[in-house]
Amino acid sequence: MFDQAQLKELSTRDKDKKFNFELPFYIGNSQGVCRRDILIQWVIEQSQQFKHSIKTLELAVIYIDTYLNFFNIRPQYLELLGISAYSIASKFNETEAIGQMKLLNNLGKRLYDDQEYEEMEVQLLQCLEFQLNHITPSDYLIAMGVSLNESISSLIMFILMDFEIYKHSQIVLAFAIFNFQEDHINIFSEKVKSLTSLINYKITKAQNQFNSDKTENDETKGIEQNKDTKKTLQKRKESKNKDTKKKIFKRKEQKNKGTKKKYTKKKSQKNQNNYNE
Repeated sequence: MFDQAQLKELSTRDKDKKFNFELPFYIGNSQGVCRRDILIQWVIEQSQQFKHSIKTLELAVIYIDTYLNFFNIRPQYLELLGISAYSIASKFNETEAIGQMKLLNNLGKRLYDDQEYEEMEVQLLQCLEFQLNHITPSDYLIAMGVSLNESISSLIMFILMDFEIYKHSQIVLAFAIFNFQEDHINIFSEKVKSLTSLINYKITKAQNQFNSDKTENDETKGIEQNKDTKKTLQKRKESKNKDTKKKIFKRKEQKNKGTKKKYTKKKSQKNQNNYNE
């Protein structure tokens, strides 16, 4: 089923993941989400503007995790780390590499100056010891004969931004992805089966949350539409009442004018008759 020779060759070149789980960036909040995951999610969002391979994104994540375990970084520089890591990965892995992406704030001003970008890239290269080529889950999947289609790429992206899943070795992640897609549950170890179940649980949970948020948004929109409808009807009613009042007032005013004219005319005729007498 698999290209055993290629899998073995990849395994010998693969590097062990080394994480310091006590670092604040890897400690989850009440919902189990850590700052590292939020950063990776942001990098994935930024990468969507380019038509790069999933391998570039995988490399960028390796560079980020290596840096986080090598240097202390202040939170305000996390985006600088993320965009610099992706820039280096694209230069290494893509035939048409992008230049350094400059981040802007809401006012259109630069978040970091050129020197800060240069220093971050130098620090990244140093902590990586200038070794930019790493084995990733997609490499193993190709050796397994798996096509890196949109579905597989989306699954890899989901795993990259969930540290609870991603902390496992690259080959175990690849086997779990293969097992999740193909459901060949009998040929894998208990570790792979357990990780496959975790992936399935996390994806189901994310889908349920998405559907719940969508339903809530739809209900909110419905309420807002009802409010708008009520406001429109109220305005129409008020406008109609104003028009009705204006018409009644106008008629009354015209009637009063007519009555005054008749009264004045009668009075004038009466006075004239008195004079004639």
